[in-house]
Amino acid sequence: MIKKKVMILRSFTLCCILWSMACQQSTEVESPPPSLPFSQSIEVGDLLYLSGQVGLNPTTKELASGIEAETKVTMENLDRELKAKGYGFSDVVATHVWMTDLSKIGVMSQVYRSFFKTKDLPTRTTVGIAKLAIGASIEIAMVAMRGEKKAIYPPEIKPDEWKLPFTPGILCGDYLFVSGQAGTSGGKLVEGDIKVQVSQTLTNIENILKAGDMDFSNVVSTEVFMSSGEFFGPMSEVYVSKVPDPKPARVPILVSNIPLNSPVEITMIASRKQKEPVLPEGMPPSGAYSRGLKVGNTIYIAGVFSGKETVADRVTDCLGRVKQILEAGDFSLKNVVEVRVYLSDMADYAEMNNAYRSYFPESPPTRATLGVAELPGTNKIGMQFVAVKKGD
Repeated sequence: MIKKKVMILRSFTLCCILWSMACQQSTEVESPPPSLPFSQSIEVGDLLYLSGQVGLNPTTKELASGIEAETKVTMENLDRELKAKGYGFSDVVATHVWMTDLSKIGVMSQVYRSFFKTKDLPTRTTVGIAKLAIGASIEIAMVAMRGEKKAIYPPEIKPDEWKLPFTPGILCGDYLFVSGQAGTSGGKLVEGDIKVQVSQTLTNIENILKAGDMDFSNVVSTEVFMSSGEFFGPMSEVYVSKVPDPKPARVPILVSNIPLNSPVEITMIASRKQKEPVLPEGMPPSGAYSRGLKVGNTIYIAGVFSGKETVADRVTDCLGRVKQILEAGDFSLKNVVEVRVYLSDMADYAEMNNAYRSYFPESPPTRATLGVAELPGTNKIGMQFVAVKKGD
């Protein structure tokens, strides 16, 4: 008996979605929905946000086979989108890499590095994820920025001896992008429990910030990746003690694994611009993060999560709260340029898209959608947002 399986094929380089009925011997293609629920890229001023790309060949509509080929096609797709907007890999300041098999990070990094012709590569955060759309093994999202860039290395690192495929920090304009950091010292994880690991991780970030003439008071956005939900409380305790008010927008995500088998990886964005926390009336504050943090013409929104019964209700719950935060900061959903969606079950992908697209009927933001093994509490979906007022 042939077991049929419905998969959603997303082309990250063409504006279409192919629905396939895949079985062991045959494939039947149905009519695609009218449009993607995300843009390939959005340019705002000197910044270009790029949606997560996978290794889907734009001509054959087939996913490349093997991590080497898949990474190559993924990077070619990103290259094509960068060039279409007048950018290149030399303009990239921040990269997120999600892999379903982190044991292949070496092969991925070798291919990834070959696309950059400059010595100082962009910052990078790489984590293991449970599942990606269309059965992909890797997804990569980027942020590019025009202007002079300065590679930032903490004092203990000699730039000429640095061999890793990312730079600890990239300073461009008023912004400092920090690569994902773990609790390492001398290239190895320090010994100790999760509090020790988080403390060392934050020390490493602090050293990068100081090398860029900034500190934790400049941080506007934080992503915390953990390998276990048990680490959330201890992580937050250490984090709150080191990061001053007004605290950055923050999103905690549980991932399958982290390089070096670290229990935690943290990445941050810092800015010299003035910060203004945003809290809608009636929404309870958090002592660990700002619900929204306004920085010039940009607002960073902390992760929102929902465990409501239906997928549509979860999307409505998350986006309803995001809309409140945006409006409290004098923004709207039309200003959103970047979204990350975390699903505890990728089988919810199509239904999530159907509910999500109604909030962005025109020029939807860039997006990456990631399957995770677990979300905090009983939640089934998590989202994080960046919005920018164009022309400000």
